[in-house]
Amino acid sequence: MAEMNDTSSKVPVLIAGVIGWAHDGFALVLVSLLATTISVAYGVDKIAIGFVFSAQYVMTVPGAALFGELADRFGRKNILLLSVLWDSIFTSLSAIAPTFEIFAILRLLSGLGVSWGISFSLLSETFSSEKRGAAGGLVHATFVVGYIGAVIVTLIFGNMDPITLGPLILDGWRICFLSALFPIPFLIYLEFALDESQVWTDYKKSVQLEDEVKPEKVRIFDILQGKWLKLTILLVLLFWLSEFAYHTLADWAPTYFEYLFTYELQNAGGDVDTAGTLAMVVMLGVMIIAAFALFTTGWLSDRIGRRNAFIGCSIIGLIGASIFFVSNFIVVFTPLIVIGCLVLTISFGMHGVFGVWSSEVYPTRIRATATSLIFSVARGLAWGAFFVGIVAETLEPTVSVLENPLGHAQALAVAMLACTFAYLAMLFVPRLIPETKGIDITAIQE
Repeated sequence: MAEMNDTSSKVPVLIAGVIGWAHDGFALVLVSLLATTISVAYGVDKIAIGFVFSAQYVMTVPGAALFGELADRFGRKNILLLSVLWDSIFTSLSAIAPTFEIFAILRLLSGLGVSWGISFSLLSETFSSEKRGAAGGLVHATFVVGYIGAVIVTLIFGNMDPITLGPLILDGWRICFLSALFPIPFLIYLEFALDESQVWTDYKKSVQLEDEVKPEKVRIFDILQGKWLKLTILLVLLFWLSEFAYHTLADWAPTYFEYLFTYELQNAGGDVDTAGTLAMVVMLGVMIIAAFALFTTGWLSDRIGRRNAFIGCSIIGLIGASIFFVSNFIVVFTPLIVIGCLVLTISFGMHGVFGVWSSEVYPTRIRATATSLIFSVARGLAWGAFFVGIVAETLEPTVSVLENPLGHAQALAVAMLACTFAYLAMLFVPRLIPETKGIDITAIQE
């Protein structure tokens, strides 16, 4: 097991996790940042955009079952690289979607490329129990790198004049989607630099020695029966609550701040056209704080345990939601609203515990499938953004945002506060899941 302690073998593992997760953040956040532009381009309302926010996660469920199964059967490395490549290609094809329906279909297809559970399986099988949480928090924090990259790309290209590429006329927002091909050079590097998991290799050898004639079971059936069923349900529930809270708040946050700053600029006699840019600047700050929170929570979970770190973030989330409520409805005070959002952002650190906690619970033979499927089902069912879109459109129909920007912001805020119920539930559900702090991951482990 010398490879477990070899720093040179760990660096490519971290890079692979970073590229996969950063690209996931980049591709998903583009739709959020460009929501208003895409809505205008295709002539659709907030409900339709909210549907895309949530529907792009739906196909991650069959994608997790497929790529997770392949990773458990044939190894972590090549399936991880294939999944990232798949996501890159289909996300970039969104740039040339002629209709909103095709755009939505491409977002669904991109979701099949689920790399999250595979990369965390590889990471957990590579890092020691003393550093696994911190490594997982670091990788998860790079979702923010993808988010920041998407913000920068949107600021540069989002409002650019259309350009012509052969028969194609590409608006600025379409060029943003083309940039989703950025992982390809890294995938070429990782093909040569990344080693297969030694834990998985040892497991595969032991299986071949012990049982060469029986066909391997389909992994998804294993995690949905016997002693694993209850644990799978609990982890899906916990991660669903966290994902619901996150997407209820984060997916509409750029639009919410755009409306809020439009209101402030109107009152101050400023240029309301700069509201979108101001919103993105705030989101950059929010995401930097989120990156710190994700890494810190992962690091902290190595010391106080996965469960305590998760519950602590839930308490912080309740505090942030209370500040957000007071500053939106008791007295409209933008600086306090921003503070409330920053506190809520710190609560997102709980996501930094996801990967290591779920991958530590399951044995090697089903680790990639279980970790991928649990997260994908939770995220696929977390239709918080769609819920927010319906409520906001019902309270304040989209006719002209400029006529009542505060009304539109508050309509979004009403629905966004549904996160409170999720945070309350997350004070209790973690207590039903085994604590895995300090566990050693071996090839044969039940």
